[in-house]
Amino acid sequence: ESVKRLTRNMSSSIAPRASVQFFRHQSARKRTRRRMGTFVSSSFSPFQTKLGAMVYDSGYRQLFRLLGYPGCEKEAEEVVSILASENERAMQLLDVSCGPGVVTKSIISSKMFAKVYALDFYESMCERAKETFERECTTGNNNSYEVVRGDVSDLPFANETFEKVSSTAGMHCWPNPVKGMKEIKRVLKPSARSDEDDWGVLFSTVVLPRKGNETRETYKWETNKPFLDREAVLDIVRESGFDEYEVVMEDKAYILVKARYF
Repeated sequence: ESVKRLTRNMSSSIAPRASVQFFRHQSARKRTRRRMGTFVSSSFSPFQTKLGAMVYDSGYRQLFRLLGYPGCEKEAEEVVSILASENERAMQLLDVSCGPGVVTKSIISSKMFAKVYALDFYESMCERAKETFERECTTGNNNSYEVVRGDVSDLPFANETFEKVSSTAGMHCWPNPVKGMKEIKRVLKPSARSDEDDWGVLFSTVVLPRKGNETRETYKWETNKPFLDREAVLDIVRESGFDEYEVVMEDKAYILVKARYF
């Protein structure tokens, strides 16, 4: 029944009618009322199992192309292009909601970061990511990455640990996106105000490709559903305390945002 409900959220707005449901990564624990709707808890995700992680890795994630996502390789290229620096490769990057590592593996293989920390809530995803990195990441240095099981709402890192943070197709799966982004800001080092290219965070998520008659008053967001629109996503960034933010790309349900604070 939950699968049918999640599918209905998008099928009326996207052609062809892909059975792409948005459930992944984190079980919601709280119900919190916010401007973009209601945070509603969910009890189980099929992707928290080994089989689910394998299915997500081997084909499910690729279905996001139907939603406007450019594809895992291109998504990794965007992370490297926007967050990495040719002049400073000693930076550490945290990739939040990494899943089985379908995007993270290409970030690691780019060798543009001194170390990449891949974090996911589910043990099954972490195990799959480790297997993927050991098999496919040709850095010649296993110290260039680390897989960490953790909750975006309570990240297991000290303040200002990372120079950069990325997250692809993850935010709509978080039980409390504002709390998650505040945690990301906490573990992120501030950007240099004088450097217009020094962005700290890059993330993608999903919005309704067509709102129809939905408004902020009528649309009730819950974990694993698309956000209402780009303004609902930017509200999360604003409320989380970031000083500057910019929509990098939009296509159908896909939105890519960069942000920083000083």
